[in-house]
Amino acid sequence: MAARKLRAAAPIALQGPHRQTQRQKFADILIRRDRLLSEVMLLRREGDSKLINNAQQLLTRWWSAANWNAREELLKTADWLIRLEKRHGVNAERPA
Repeated sequence: MAARKLRAAAPIALQGPHRQTQRQKFADILIRRDRLLSEVMLLRREGDSKLINNAQQLLTRWWSAANWNAREELLKTADWLIRLEKRHGVNAERPA
């Protein structure tokens, strides 16, 4: 049986004007996650919220089992939940 040759993984470049290696893409995902987790912590100081609790769950509990594509989706969903909470907070502060 012939030995299987392993080749080093080359960076995968995306098409188009915004060329980015896979490593850079992963780094960007991690930076976005850190930013969202910081926002969650800031909003948590203002009070308990189901939306913020769900966003934190997405960025912690479900994060480790997800692949990179799923992590991008988790980021989008967590960002949406945070935006909803911020909008809810602004509407709650306005007098009726």
